[in-house]
Amino acid sequence: MKTVTAREFYHSSKLVDDLHAGDQLVVTANGKPKFVVSPIGSRPKMTRELAESLAIDAGTPQDFDSVAFLRSLKK
Repeated sequence: MKTVTAREFYHSSKLVDDLHAGDQLVVTANGKPKFVVSPIGSRPKMTRELAESLAIDAGTPQDFDSVAFLRSLKK
């Protein structure tokens, strides 16, 4: 776990880019921790097949309602 000041954090995006999975970056202000940054893994691309598999109450692929699915993601 690496600790940096808020000023260093905002002036250097490379600090976040250098984090590996499981690493954390603690950002401090006035010597007190304010927040922790940790990287996430690569996000899967949303394909139609993935959307259909995640859709709630989608009976058959022909009944798939993409608008209802996108609304459910906003909740």
